[in-house]
Amino acid sequence: MSLKLSNFIDIHTHILPGIDDGPKNLEESAALARCYTDLGITQIIATPHYIPGTAWSTSSQRIVEKITELQGYLQSKDIPLTIFPGMEIAFHKKFQEHLKSDTFLQLGASSYYLLEPSFTDSAEALLHCLDQLLEQGRKIILAHPERIPELRETANVFEEYVRNGLKIQLNIGSLLGKFGSESKNIGFNLIERNCAHYLASDAHGINSRKPPTEKEWLELETNLGPDVLEQLCCINPAQLLVDKN
Repeated sequence: MSLKLSNFIDIHTHILPGIDDGPKNLEESAALARCYTDLGITQIIATPHYIPGTAWSTSSQRIVEKITELQGYLQSKDIPLTIFPGMEIAFHKKFQEHLKSDTFLQLGASSYYLLEPSFTDSAEALLHCLDQLLEQGRKIILAHPERIPELRETANVFEEYVRNGLKIQLNIGSLLGKFGSESKNIGFNLIERNCAHYLASDAHGINSRKPPTEKEWLELETNLGPDVLEQLCCINPAQLLVDKN
């Protein structure tokens, strides 16, 4: 029996209007929201980029205000999508300092932070930081490492980090080959080694990394099996909406 796409909870989305490279306005946000609800999906986490020192560094309070504004707009349009707060935090040298000052939003109702590695910098500083964070008991989800050139070269180290508490989120598009064969192969390899915990769309709009279609969902189910797909797309994400441990 096939796993219903409507059970998918997307934990990595850029749906909020006007604060990063996602939708520019409420209308565009609503169009992306309809992509979800047309598929029967009713719950997502908004994770706008947080890149210190840039225009993409919206405060936690403002993000929550944007979610409230968008929820009201969606309700007025009869679009039944519930949006939970979060952010995609770009790794930077002051990450731990900002973490101590409660600058960042955790995902949903959880204690987890979604951390985006740099696409250009060495992996050494990130891995050193992860060592320290995990030793401190911090809850970290690493966003789409299969897409990061530096991390693809060191993907064999992730088993140790996962044993120490790191969680990993892969992009659905990677497994569908949308980011090239290397990202696809690394993504499946991480799943096979039990080093992946979440699949998410990283949706930015109706034309960019939008939620998976029914056909794409079936392809994922065929390649992963329904049990693995349910764990990565439904069961684990649902825990982020209620778990504060």
